[in-house]
Amino acid sequence: MSGQKTFDDLLVDEDEVNEEILTETVIDYVQIGEQSGNLIPKPAYDNLTAGGKIVVALLAHRARFGLDMVEDEWLKPGAISSMTGIKKNTVYPTVRDLADEGIVRNSDEGAYMIPSVNVEQACDYLEGND
Repeated sequence: MSGQKTFDDLLVDEDEVNEEILTETVIDYVQIGEQSGNLIPKPAYDNLTAGGKIVVALLAHRARFGLDMVEDEWLKPGAISSMTGIKKNTVYPTVRDLADEGIVRNSDEGAYMIPSVNVEQACDYLEGND
């Protein structure tokens, strides 16, 4: 009976899978400063729409959280604006649209993040965005 599949074969470490998908996607657009934690854009980042840049920023912020560079995985629109260089009056409607599309999640405090279950969807969004 060797080679027989069991329910255990269905188990996977979601964090490990998401980390790989997130890294493979984000590294095409930005890197993260080792000391500062700031995003360092690559040329492909400039070709993204505002929505694409916000998704990259939220994914990169998720990576910074995973690297223990930040204490909170949520970002408010002002922080997203500072990270991306996108004006706040563009960030607000764009993050609401991304939330409506189910890519980002918003908190009661008005902050945003991309949850683990949406990492692959966010990466797919970027593929159609550049």
